[in-house]
Amino acid sequence: MLVLGLESSCDDCSAAVVEETPAGPVLKAMVRKSQDELHAPYGGVVPELAAREHLLQLRSVIGEALAVAGVGWKAIDRIAVTQGPGLVGCLLTTFSAAKAIAWKEGMPWVPVHHLLGHLNAARFVVPGLPFPALALLVSGGHTHLYRARDWTHLELLQKTRDDAAGEAFDKTARMLNLGYPGGPIVDLCAQRASASGEAFTAPKFRDGKAAWSFSGLKTGVKMRIASQPGLELAGIEDPRVQALCRILQETIAKWLLKPIPDFARATGAQSLVVSGGVACNSELRTQAKALADSLGLRLAIPEPRLCTDNGAMIAAAGALLHPAEDPLPVNADADLKLT
Repeated sequence: MLVLGLESSCDDCSAAVVEETPAGPVLKAMVRKSQDELHAPYGGVVPELAAREHLLQLRSVIGEALAVAGVGWKAIDRIAVTQGPGLVGCLLTTFSAAKAIAWKEGMPWVPVHHLLGHLNAARFVVPGLPFPALALLVSGGHTHLYRARDWTHLELLQKTRDDAAGEAFDKTARMLNLGYPGGPIVDLCAQRASASGEAFTAPKFRDGKAAWSFSGLKTGVKMRIASQPGLELAGIEDPRVQALCRILQETIAKWLLKPIPDFARATGAQSLVVSGGVACNSELRTQAKALADSLGLRLAIPEPRLCTDNGAMIAAAGALLHPAEDPLPVNADADLKLT
């Protein structure tokens, strides 16, 4: 079965052709158009600009993916598209296009939850993943830990109470004037550090419920920058900037992975999936491998290009879901819940 997957929940416009086989998904083609240069002057994604750019990019992105895969519309068995959550204007571009294509070509149409896509990106790495699994899905907009019964059924265990982990990377880069997007720059800067900075204090919750919080971490970074005059303009080669970036990503990785041992024991998990844009971070990947090895868990972390938003993960998830009986009444949902 060949699936065309479309993704545009934020600022990446992507299309992919994936073949679903008995051994798992096989990526035939993936095209991803970034908008980093468009949004860099603003230090973050401007929703209206992103949505307009998707309208300009979508036709060529789909055409290129089909051309690379060497197939035409008649070869595609179904089309899968991100329904939400995300920026509603961005979602609507591919969501509306996918419905129109499905209607014109008479093909099955599958709406996909964005986070389910991130989970299924791991199918390209370990298609025979042992379940149940813990799924740590982390990006600029989401920080969630799920118990996965299989590739399509998730139970929420823990999430952030405020900001996502990815936002802490982006805002740190912005405060240090390192550029956009912030995650890769902070990672590069941290890898150049000869020493780590002073540790940050972990948040505590009065109600005792399992959760993350990264708003205080951003405040801590801001205070450290303010305490060192000129640091915000020192640049990536400054040892102080490198040390701050290093302790930041060490802290984020440590906090994200801290609840894994307890939940692994409580749920009887056999595997650990780490996916989403933050899963590109080198420190998180290193710490996750060490932790999984110590707990005897099978680790599945997609390659970096499949961790960021992409059409391949949507196609992989869409191959396992039931197509909608009637696509026309279904709409994109910026706050779509994962049930």
